[in-house]
Amino acid sequence: MADHELRLVLNDEIHGRPGLPVNAPARITHLAFTLTDGDTSPLAHVASLCLGLGLRQPAPGALHHAVEIENGLLKFERHGEFYRISVTREGKNLKSEAVASLPEKWLSELPGKRLVAIHTHILAKADKTPTPAQLSVIFGHEEIACSGVNQNRATVWADFRIGADGYTRILIHDHGMSPMRLGRLTRRLHELETYRMMALLGLPLARQMQRELGPLEHALSSTVGSMLTVNGSAEDSMLLGKLMAIARDVEELSNRSNYRFSATRAYAALVEKRVTELGEQRVMSYQRLGVFLDRRFSPAMATCTAVTDRINGLATRSERASNLLRTRVDIVLETQNQQLLRSVDTNARRQLLLQQTVEGLSVVAISYYAINIAAKLIEGLAVYFPNLDIKLTELISIPVIVIAVGFAVWRVHARLQDR
Repeated sequence: MADHELRLVLNDEIHGRPGLPVNAPARITHLAFTLTDGDTSPLAHVASLCLGLGLRQPAPGALHHAVEIENGLLKFERHGEFYRISVTREGKNLKSEAVASLPEKWLSELPGKRLVAIHTHILAKADKTPTPAQLSVIFGHEEIACSGVNQNRATVWADFRIGADGYTRILIHDHGMSPMRLGRLTRRLHELETYRMMALLGLPLARQMQRELGPLEHALSSTVGSMLTVNGSAEDSMLLGKLMAIARDVEELSNRSNYRFSATRAYAALVEKRVTELGEQRVMSYQRLGVFLDRRFSPAMATCTAVTDRINGLATRSERASNLLRTRVDIVLETQNQQLLRSVDTNARRQLLLQQTVEGLSVVAISYYAINIAAKLIEGLAVYFPNLDIKLTELISIPVIVIAVGFAVWRVHARLQDR
């Protein structure tokens, strides 16, 4: 049997980013960087670190790579428009964050721009649950969201804020989860924050386009209103030019925002999915993570959706207005063509009457010359026929000649019509 050329690739896609076990207590630092066309390859940067530390090298073109480091794990993942670096350190009495185990120079030279940076602390089951006062010290404030997750097998605290050191903080208290489930939970929380930030990249663009859409909507309304009062082909051409300019600007906005807003919708759907997967339960009087995000994240996504709808609606209205104006112009042109045809028909009738008049005059002219010729012929015949009455003969020949010439002209005209 011949396998499809993509069978192995498609089958391995579901296993492309496997979850890794985490043993509590642990500290994890999660970083996500966006990339542009001018940035260097993050995989090459990871390969240089592995080479310097004597670790296993990533495969060429690999989308993920995980290696063990001192008391922990380093993991690299490549996504469409960003990549992630996760550093895990396990054990008690850890005095520094997990990222401190990596060379500072290597961290400072990571390609792209940092969008997400999270320090995650995982408490073991034997550790005491932190008090509200201790949580205020850890997070630096009291506005904290908290949820019991995975059927209350763990408790998660987060504030979704960037601290003075540039990092967001998440605190997890393990109540007896297996290392694999704890690893999946940690990964899910990191993805939640990463996809949230990636989705919010569309919000500044949406706000900018709200300012650009206002003048375009006003211009379209003004132009459509002018269609009710303006008459004349010159004014219609001017209005059509304005509508074409509005349609051009709307299309430019659509092209500029289509990718970003489509990505925003995709990331927002992933955020919603990750929140659902947490299986949250309320903990004391804290807001759940999902409620916290819904009250702050959802309005931002609604703004992006509203701007997308405004762009699509404006494009539809401008196209409809252009069609209406073109229809009016076509009707005016059809009226002008009908008037032109009526004018041509009138001119043709006049030319026909003139032609008929000329034909009548031509009968008279031809008859005149024919009568003169006949008179000369009769005078010549009188020499040989003395009894011939010249005047009477000439008088009789006049109606005969006129009738003959008229009949000949009529026959020619009838043959031309038949042809």
